[in-house]
Amino acid sequence: MGLETVTAQEWLDRVKQRASKLPNDLGDCVRRFELTPAGMPLEDIEAGYQKGGLSLGNDFRPKSLVTAVDGDLAVDGLVSTQGEDGNATLIVFGDLRCRSLINDWGSIVIVTGSLIADEWVYAAREDSSLIVGGNFKTPIFIGADIELTVGGILEADYAYGYATNLPESGQVYGKDKSLENRSWREIAARLGLGHEVTAEDALMQAIDLRVITTESLLPR
Repeated sequence: MGLETVTAQEWLDRVKQRASKLPNDLGDCVRRFELTPAGMPLEDIEAGYQKGGLSLGNDFRPKSLVTAVDGDLAVDGLVSTQGEDGNATLIVFGDLRCRSLINDWGSIVIVTGSLIADEWVYAAREDSSLIVGGNFKTPIFIGADIELTVGGILEADYAYGYATNLPESGQVYGKDKSLENRSWREIAARLGLGHEVTAEDALMQAIDLRVITTESLLPR
């Protein structure tokens, strides 16, 4: 069964009802977000809702600006909110397993279960958010100055960013979570940018340009 197209108001109502069944700390974290783009009339927002899990043999780029999967999401390829205008929302009420993940600027990705990306996660764009209620595991994570929120175990072989725990009930921010970062030189070398990037302040620009043009952190 494919994603059902619903009105933005119906989507918000369904998400609110589903979020009410989450543990308090995770439910509070979800509810503090404005899940539709600020200032955009609800009638102008296309919304998609999947009842039950979803398994895809290729990439997943939601056509709707706001999308929710009420179950596990398994994608053999890339999961991406990257588009022309950013400000997208993807919520998975379950586990997310994919090859790689891109989160665009101003966009929100919430996974209430665990997130496992077999190759890499790129979540460093301005005003974006990535929240994982369970465990987070990937070989390469690039978050830079954008906070990664993880409720469970965090594993990343090559990390460049920072992470926090889920906020405790009644709190806005979570406590810092251990994330062993590699140096910018190690990250550049791992991504095949060692010759191109000769200073740390050029690293993120080079990475972002690659992701925009190739939809990949790794060289193709």
